[in-house]
Order: sequence, then C-alpha cells, then structure tokens
Amino acid sequence: MIGYLAGTLTTLAFAPQLLKALKTKSTKDISLLMLLCSTTGMTLWLYHGLLIKDMALVLANSISVALASTLLMYKLKKDHLELNEAPALTNDATIKM
Repeated sequence: MIGYLAGTLTTLAFAPQLLKALKTKSTKDISLLMLLCSTTGMTLWLYHGLLIKDMALVLANSISVALASTLLMYKLKKDHLELNEAPALTNDATIKM
C-alpha cells in the first residue's frame, strides 16, 4: 500500500509542470539536465519493477515516464524553436560617434 501511495504522489508531481508548460507554452525555466536525469531514473525504475514483477513500481513509473518524456520532448522542441528564432548577430554593425 505504501508503494502505491508513494508512486501516486511522485507520479503526480510531474503533471502540474507539464500542464503549466503546455498552458504557458514556455519551458525556459525547466532544467534540461533535471528532466534527462529524472526520465532516465524513472525508466530504470520501470525496468527494475518489470524484472522483479512489482506492480506498484511498474504502474507508477510507466505513468511517470510518459509524463516526464512528454515534458522532455516538449522542452527539446521549444528550445530548438527558440534557438532557431533568435536573431542572428552580424558583423556589419558600425559604431557611430
């Protein structure tokens, strides 16, 4: 029972961040490294749960991986778009006195 409760709480922790990112269309305040580490860790916990046939680990981490992966893909997409839309610096700027 404790495993299911812990899994529910940690799984739901990503939902508000994902919803906020989708609503505001911004991911600039979300750490890419944190998302990569979290998603990788959850994936490994999911694999571990499958190996030991622990349904609490499998259920919680399946949902967590789905939420975190969605947020990660959205962040990568937004960062890529923002990088490509940034104004390019040119060397033809002149200094006027």
